[in-house]
Amino acid sequence: MLLFAEVITLLFFLLCIAHAVARRGSEGAWFFGALLSLGLVRENFVALYRYLYEFTPLTLMLGLAPLIGSIIWGYSIYLCVVWVEGITGEALSAQWPSARFLGLASLFMASLACFYEPFLQLIGMARWQPGTWFVLGVPPIALVGYSSLAVFFLLAWSWVLRKDKKGMNRAALLAATLLPIALGHAAGLQILKNWLGW
Repeated sequence: MLLFAEVITLLFFLLCIAHAVARRGSEGAWFFGALLSLGLVRENFVALYRYLYEFTPLTLMLGLAPLIGSIIWGYSIYLCVVWVEGITGEALSAQWPSARFLGLASLFMASLACFYEPFLQLIGMARWQPGTWFVLGVPPIALVGYSSLAVFFLLAWSWVLRKDKKGMNRAALLAATLLPIALGHAAGLQILKNWLGW
């Protein structure tokens, strides 16, 4: 059962990459490379320090984290962008995301948390720390986490695009930007969760 979910998620991720490249060209490939890097670093950091939740060992792993945990951020944030661009008429690559764009992105990601989290609990793929507060099967800290990671990523991505760097310069700038976001997001959520008693 879990291997089936892993393979379906990987196939969906690859289809989203193909869509992004077909629709956005090389920028779409860069977008997914950045999202894969963000997810890979963040989820391995969570696994290494046992922040927030633990993973069930799965067949397909990237380091300490399941492949599915690393790539799900990529297609979730990409689908979020496609949806928000369709609603607002704003193109993420053409301008800074507006407050409306970021607000809708936050709502989209929170709605995904409401779908993903009960499913993850049902199949036992991710186990939140003991004592985590749940409302209708969803930890409120997950609503904050999904939304905030998308907003931080979209702001960082827009900033990197405005620098108009190419090749290795863009890769270095993305690494310097995304590494602190990935690590800070996981650690920051753990601190917030502890402080709020969630």
